[in-house]
Amino acid sequence: MSVIDRSKPVLVFLAAGTQGEAVVHAALARGLSVRALVRSRTRASALMAPNVELAEGDLDDPVSLRAACAGIHHAVLQVPLGSAERMQAQAENALLACKAAGVRSVILRLASASRHAPCDEPSFVANQRVQDVAQACGLPFAIVRPTMYLENLLKPSARAEILTEGVFAPPIPSSQRIAWTSVDDCVEASLMLLERDAMGGDHRIAGPESLTGDELVARVGAGLGRIVRYRGQSLDAFERDVDAAMGEGVGRRVASKFRYFAAHPEDADAILAQPYAGESGLEGFQPTDVETWTRAAVASGWFLHGHRVA
Repeated sequence: MSVIDRSKPVLVFLAAGTQGEAVVHAALARGLSVRALVRSRTRASALMAPNVELAEGDLDDPVSLRAACAGIHHAVLQVPLGSAERMQAQAENALLACKAAGVRSVILRLASASRHAPCDEPSFVANQRVQDVAQACGLPFAIVRPTMYLENLLKPSARAEILTEGVFAPPIPSSQRIAWTSVDDCVEASLMLLERDAMGGDHRIAGPESLTGDELVARVGAGLGRIVRYRGQSLDAFERDVDAAMGEGVGRRVASKFRYFAAHPEDADAILAQPYAGESGLEGFQPTDVETWTRAAVASGWFLHGHRVA
């Protein structure tokens, strides 16, 4: 049963991104109204719908954030990937604006599950800094962290290889077990916590099965109706591919977490491998299995067209 104040819209940060848009549509499906924070209204046509109010703002602009938070009681915040310093600063801007506006609860969606003990891996450092900002701010909040997103299979290069060559080739050895999750499942968990006002928890969202690479592609293949093979890509090759697509130096930053997993297999298992176990505040939450997710991605048009179709 929902216990939040439904007379006020839920503020969704980064609403024009893939994950933010998923939050908006899931909130509307639950009968909630939404204030969607976007950088430009003219580029947010996909969000224009009844019960959606667009608010222009930027995580680097505290004034715009204070305006976006006015009259809001609940928010869903995700900070875009970047340096630990920038992510910390953007989290401070957003959460201080929420606090000044009297926001009552925030769901903090971190980009990945991470190691809680201190370490030097940049994405884990950034996650911890964002969490520290939330704790210092004093607002009631809950954290939602994914293991690894199945949406990695829908990135253009990965989707093309799956469809044309029957190969999925991430920079992860097949022997590494992963309880793959999805954006939609993490959104579902986020909104369940928000509606129930179940603040204070740190929730690792995982799939129902711990799968090797070969087991993963067997289930993906069953959903697609074709054979798919798993081919773990070397980290050096992965870095070169990312650099070629996104600029020199980006590959090293993106690959950093995968190198950490390769060097610390016990941490990789603790972060990635364990299937979802029921948690307080998420009673009734049922994660989606890989084959079901794949069939839904096919039906919605993602695998064939790279976007959802009507």
